[in-house]
Amino acid sequence: MKVLKDTFIYLIGELFAKSLPFLMLPYLTRKLGPDGFGELSYYLTMLALFGIFVGLSQDGAVTRYFYFYGKKALNIVVTAGYLFNILISSLVLVACWWFKAEIMAYIVLATMFQSFVSVQLALRQCQKQPFKYITIQIILSLTNVAFTIAALEYFTKDLVVYRILAIVFANAVTFFIASIVLGNLFSNENKITVNRLKLGSFYIFSFGTPLILHQSSFFVKGQLDRLFIYEQYTKAELGIYSAGVQVASVLPIILMALNKAIVPYYYQKLKAQTLSIQTIKKYTLLCIPLCIIPALIGYVLPESTYEWFLGQRYAESKYYVVLYLLGFSFNLPYLMLVNYLFFYAKNKKIAKITFGSSVIYLFLLILTGFYSIAYIPYALIISNFVMVVMLWLNLNKEN
Repeated sequence: MKVLKDTFIYLIGELFAKSLPFLMLPYLTRKLGPDGFGELSYYLTMLALFGIFVGLSQDGAVTRYFYFYGKKALNIVVTAGYLFNILISSLVLVACWWFKAEIMAYIVLATMFQSFVSVQLALRQCQKQPFKYITIQIILSLTNVAFTIAALEYFTKDLVVYRILAIVFANAVTFFIASIVLGNLFSNENKITVNRLKLGSFYIFSFGTPLILHQSSFFVKGQLDRLFIYEQYTKAELGIYSAGVQVASVLPIILMALNKAIVPYYYQKLKAQTLSIQTIKKYTLLCIPLCIIPALIGYVLPESTYEWFLGQRYAESKYYVVLYLLGFSFNLPYLMLVNYLFFYAKNKKIAKITFGSSVIYLFLLILTGFYSIAYIPYALIISNFVMVVMLWLNLNKEN
């Protein structure tokens, strides 16, 4: 009952929090137009790329540390991660200043605060504080929407730049509220010293460095297509394509909300040795037929629905919505399998699998992309399916 209760809280809260930016999508597509929306998609892709190296999977490191060692010295691990974040961000900001890359500087700032917020969310999740977790998510969504609308209504030029600045301020304000107002997460018994910070930094690096390849693989599969399309096709085509992907992205949001609620109990059962590999595989098989349902729902909706939601110039987005719903649906069996490997810190194995699937994706992206933008979604569908198969085979070796 506790699992169901927390799952319901996470799902409802996460959907509410994520629905605000999602409902802002029609505003952005109309306000920016296909060209501006395509340009925005390009810069948000750069934000995701910087996040791999600035964040260094600190949220995952914090979660695993808590389940293995508890709250002891957790503040030191978090502080070490923050200091690393600030150091790397400062170096990149200096480079942006040197090359006069103003918009990239804003991207770096947005990435830095986004990483801070992710750690705050991880702290609430692992300590089973769903209400505080959802509160942070809602604050982030509300500030994001409020700052964006205020900026785009007040200014008439450089709207893409002001949209990114709105993200910076939203992330910064949310982090301040989460860390100051919703604080009191740590014990004061573990004072921060240089030696302890070194140990904390070593833990962050040892956990996060192998996952750079893992995160880079997901970047390749989730974001690289925008960079490719930006170079090969028009901004308007990228805008229509990105709008479709954004609509379909509601599915992984739902799946991640479910995963965040279940992971604490998933890990607890693994620690208590009451969850076997055979049981995990059984539930994974049950997930496979469910993968086609979201795409079917997207298919039966008429094009007029997409035009009503996104705007008259976005009717073609339906095609991308349907295919990406199918591709994203494989996240369900993926999460069922990969959580086991994450618990036992099989990060190198995870990295190899995701890297292998990303190589397949990259090959298919280039192959299909040179023929037509319409073929690009198949690269994600095929590579995600292959990734699930690879995880399944590797779980067999764990027996």
